[in-house]
Amino acid sequence: MSLHGHPSPELIYEKVKRKIPSISLATIYNNIRTFLENGMLREVSMHHGSLRVEPNDHEHHHLVCVRCRQISDLDPENLGPVRIKAKPRGFRVTRIAVDVLGICAECAEE
Repeated sequence: MSLHGHPSPELIYEKVKRKIPSISLATIYNNIRTFLENGMLREVSMHHGSLRVEPNDHEHHHLVCVRCRQISDLDPENLGPVRIKAKPRGFRVTRIAVDVLGICAECAEE
């Protein structure tokens, strides 16, 4: 089973429960944590209010709708270079993630 986009643990649970009715939401969260710790998944934007994950297969940024919380991928080539000019004291940067906040096309039509 594959899930596209940026699913929440609850969405993953709904999909998996169809095939494994005895599975618990706690098991889903535990497995997600394991996958995050091992670099198989990464956590997505914090602007949507709940945990969302995606495969850790390529670097990209996100467009986040502030109304419906939809998350879309934004290729780094469409953003320009992102870098930190001065190394923060006492802080080791492991990844730079950019979230571009705005209104998606569907919400703009409402």
